[in-house]
Amino acid sequence: AIGGLAYKAYQNYQNGQRPANEPASAEPELLPPPAGTDFHPDSAPQGEHEFALVLIRAMIAAARADGRIDDEERRKIGERLSASGMNSDAEEFLRAELAAPLDIDALVACARTEAQKVELYTASRLAIEPNTRAERGYLDLLAGRLGLPDELVDHVEATVLAAATPPEGDAAGTSPEPHR
Repeated sequence: AIGGLAYKAYQNYQNGQRPANEPASAEPELLPPPAGTDFHPDSAPQGEHEFALVLIRAMIAAARADGRIDDEERRKIGERLSASGMNSDAEEFLRAELAAPLDIDALVACARTEAQKVELYTASRLAIEPNTRAERGYLDLLAGRLGLPDELVDHVEATVLAAATPPEGDAAGTSPEPHR
């Protein structure tokens, strides 16, 4: 999902579209990025699994930005850990990462391609709702260190908001019809 969201935001940015200022009226279709693009997990120069761990570290760093990790942030990080295949070692990995000092420069250095920079920022943004100055400041600092243009960051923000907002008439996040 991270690669798909990052790819969609990047494509909208590249096509000169304006970021949506309002949440989508329906759930956006989240597809994996197409094979053969830099956003596809297979294209990670350091290997798919290794970059998945970088994305998880980015989510943890963003969640720690305000000095605490709340239940929702922990849930999002846990989902990403499960998706990476780290089910058995996930709790140990999480504990070790939480104990490690935050090193934004080391995270930024792990993003070797433009696509990985966008994915790293997208993962960080997905992990948190930036409703404190510390969280917003962290995201701004990260975007600056990654060298992401403001317009691209706006596209990522709009894409993440659209993906996180339930369809109209579905404020509780449940719909009358089952999703298939």
